[in-house]
Amino acid sequence: MVAIILNSRSSDRERRNALFAGQYLLNSASPATLALVAHAEAMIGAALGPHDPQTAQDDLDVATFIARVGPLKSAFTNHLRTKELVRDILLEYGADLRRTYFDVPRLRVAPHGGYLSAGVSYAYAAHRDTWYSSPHSQVNYWMPVFQVTPDRAMSMFPEYWERPVPNSSGDFDYDEWCRVGRQQAASQTKVDTRKHPLPLAAIDTRSDTRICGMPGDVLMFSSAHLHSTAPNTSGKTRFSIDFRTLHLDDIAEGRGAPNIDTRARGTTLGDFLRADDFAKIASEIVEQEGAAHAH
Repeated sequence: MVAIILNSRSSDRERRNALFAGQYLLNSASPATLALVAHAEAMIGAALGPHDPQTAQDDLDVATFIARVGPLKSAFTNHLRTKELVRDILLEYGADLRRTYFDVPRLRVAPHGGYLSAGVSYAYAAHRDTWYSSPHSQVNYWMPVFQVTPDRAMSMFPEYWERPVPNSSGDFDYDEWCRVGRQQAASQTKVDTRKHPLPLAAIDTRSDTRICGMPGDVLMFSSAHLHSTAPNTSGKTRFSIDFRTLHLDDIAEGRGAPNIDTRARGTTLGDFLRADDFAKIASEIVEQEGAAHAH
């Protein structure tokens, strides 16, 4: 049984336990999440102005759109203010900032109508983040910048929480992805040729669940939840923010979601920053996690 829990008042550890058991958590917008959304919206407006960001693709050719969106995504991810606002969210959620780590937030841009689905606007096939070498103790935060409707949402597949999916994660090496894959994003305009881990069998979409919300509403799910980019048929570009967290206690105790079908090599752990001062996670922890993923 998989549940969607609304506005949980549980402790941070209890929330993580629920996510590791396959539940989804949905929290209404708060002052801290709305501040991050406002920051993103200002940067989006500056990059795509004078056009309405949600319809700018109708006025720009693909090359111009990429030329604006690529630097926007990078600037958002690397902006100090972005990190400070994520820290505010974690503090608001009751996280221990000394033992909680997060990776740099991403701004996702999903145009409508097949305008662009590669590179900077890659439309992710069904996957678990663990297929991309994410730790099983990872928690994902996802929020819309503008209102999300079913025809421009993200697809979740709760039926697959305990159901393995044949996949190519055994061919995925995170170190290689950092050296090659990320550098190629801006050059992928029609077909994304990067080595993404993919399902090797058709996904039964009868359990496709699209959780829609308003700006600043937060969906939390585990790195092991199967999900994908839903086809955007809304006539508007979807903008969303996501980031991921880890707690040192979960890593030390080996706690997290079950691994039922992941064989990826390497680990994303080295990307994570301590929430209180943005220091890198200790190298010995990264090495230990990387060794556990080697095969």
